[in-house]
Amino acid sequence: MARLQLVFKPSDFPPSDFKGTPDAATKQAVQDLFNHMFPGNANPEIPGKSAAFATVARDPRLAMRLIQLSDYIVREMPWTSQQKAVKELAVQTLNVHFKCHFSFQSHMRGAEAAGITMEQQACIPFWKTANVFDDEQRLVIEYTFAVCSGEVSDELFKRVVKQYGEQGALEFTMAISWWSLWAMIINATGTEHDFGYGKKKSA
Repeated sequence: MARLQLVFKPSDFPPSDFKGTPDAATKQAVQDLFNHMFPGNANPEIPGKSAAFATVARDPRLAMRLIQLSDYIVREMPWTSQQKAVKELAVQTLNVHFKCHFSFQSHMRGAEAAGITMEQQACIPFWKTANVFDDEQRLVIEYTFAVCSGEVSDELFKRVVKQYGEQGALEFTMAISWWSLWAMIINATGTEHDFGYGKKKSA
């Protein structure tokens, strides 16, 4: 159970703990948010697998800025848009670091579609000895864990620059920071969704 009342659709706003009555600007911010997320949809609703957005939608202005930043990072920033497979590997690695089960499960199918197998995702905690990763993938895992722990050596950063260039290293770091933000929000707020993993298949 989420620790906050989430805003999945415009009618969920304001949450019960909202102080007073939303003014016209706030109501417009809610409308703008859902129009941006679901253009042309008369009945917009954030799906359960994206419940983290329903958490930040409690503050529609903040949510809009986060979504606009997300649009850039996911779709336009060169490292994430061109390195889709290793980006997903980085995301799953930081989810392992932060023990963010929600985000890990939400990315499993997308990571697999991008080329990171279920076996590889399961082996992330054992990356130093598992024989399922190539050299670039090992670098991605190593750097992601290092950034999340705050312990990036000069030698490691130089290897990342050698692999992706200085701009790529910066964008790689930004990607780690971005999805770490969501992992921390999700963990703190108790965001949940049943992704169906681990359920017994009916005979």
